Amino acid sequence: MTNLKSLEVFFWVAKLRSFSVAAEKLNMTQPTVSQRISALEEGFGQQLINRKSKPISLTDPGLLLLRHCEVILRQVAAMNDAMGVREREARTIRLGVSETIAQAWLTQFLKAVRRVRPNLEFEIQVDVTSSLEATLLDGELDLAFMLGPMALNDFACLPLGAYPLQFYGLSHLVPSGRLRNDDFLSIPILTYPKRAYPYGALREAIMRLTGEPPKFVTSTSLATIRRMVLDGMGVALVAQDMIQTDGSAPGLVRLESPISLDPLSFYAFHRIGEPSRLLEDLCRLAQRVAAREVPLPPPLPEGHH
Repeated sequence: MTNLKSLEVFFWVAKLRSFSVAAEKLNMTQPTVSQRISALEEGFGQQLINRKSKPISLTDPGLLLLRHCEVILRQVAAMNDAMGVREREARTIRLGVSETIAQAWLTQFLKAVRRVRPNLEFEIQVDVTSSLEATLLDGELDLAFMLGPMALNDFACLPLGAYPLQFYGLSHLVPSGRLRNDDFLSIPILTYPKRAYPYGALREAIMRLTGEPPKFVTSTSLATIRRMVLDGMGVALVAQDMIQTDGSAPGLVRLESPISLDPLSFYAFHRIGEPSRLLEDLCRLAQRVAAREVPLPPPLPEGHH
């Protein structure tokens, strides 16, 4: 007899197109997942999954079953909501976060979640957007707060705020307080990694001004960039207010610049179609927390989720 857990297992194998990734998400072993799928196929008397394709794909009966699973699991999730089951549900959320958000308001978000969903636990991965995107698409993250916007198939994208970029440095490096063209060639620039914005845009802008490439020192860690700025290794370009100039670090100032770059715009991404509204609710909560910290970025063009 078909049971609800087996339908849930099939749903996630179908959505993630992987037995191993579905097993990790469901906190099950891969052999157990395979056994569940095999039992469904035996019960229905039809092959549901084409295991020879890479990644796996659904057969026609599998596609039909997936449509029924989506309806059934949504109804069960709605029932659990109505009966107050979800508030008591224990679950681990795999969350990917950009370093800027980790430094700015991640703690406030986790505290807000704890107040409404105390049984949730989080596994948090802090990384650059390119790595978070790949991990999210592979099904190894449930949520990602990262740079955007971007159109990812089967993923919702909700705005979280935009941070202007700001140069920082010790006043003796730039006595005028404004970076000149020759400063970009004589003073190393401390910023985010090559595979992250704004590295490429900044390099291109400086090349247009000077005709020569600048010297970069990059890091995924804002704490490391701060330390290098304080040690006088160069000037930093990071999200505004990620380096404090409140007098606690003598000589550290904001610097003006002839370069204007787009801000760092962050978005929350989660997979569309999960029966429970939990991930959507967490994204909405993140929006409310972020709104107290930074303005929202421009809306997505029509046609984006």
